[in-house]
Amino acid sequence: MMKKIKEEKGQSTIEFLVSFTIALGFIFSFFKLAIVYTNGYLVHYVTFLSSRAYMVGEGDVNNPNGSDITAKNSAEAIFNSYNIPGIIPGFSSVPTIEDPLSHPGSTNLYIGVRLEYEEQITIPGTNKKISFPFISESYLGMEPTRAECKERICDAMRGVGAGSGCKNHSTISDNGC
Repeated sequence: MMKKIKEEKGQSTIEFLVSFTIALGFIFSFFKLAIVYTNGYLVHYVTFLSSRAYMVGEGDVNNPNGSDITAKNSAEAIFNSYNIPGIIPGFSSVPTIEDPLSHPGSTNLYIGVRLEYEEQITIPGTNKKISFPFISESYLGMEPTRAECKERICDAMRGVGAGSGCKNHSTISDNGC
């Protein structure tokens, strides 16, 4: 027959240590998840600011096709000014700027910035890491540049027989310009 142990000293200590370890694992997991969410908000905010900078960054270029490069450089400068790799360890993604130059002849109605990046979460109690892919996009409506507006107005004026001059800025109708 088996001899029964009559004293159970230390059992409650062992149970406390096991449950405390599991509870700490969950707490740290939730902290890491909160950091991942915070990083996502930061990345999306910077993506939006870059997209907005691209939309308004034409730089008063007189050529309708010449303002896209200026706007793209402005959007990249805004994105880089936030130094995301210095805030998020291991961040190495580069934004993709959707512009009319990268899709010539397309009829897409939106322009903006797209960013794909990954976040890693460590499984508590192990050294295993799970990678989660994230995508941050900010597409804004495509607006005509000032040079495009000038061309449209001049074409409209030529169409109604107002001459071929077009030295002065004047609006015949509100077409978004």
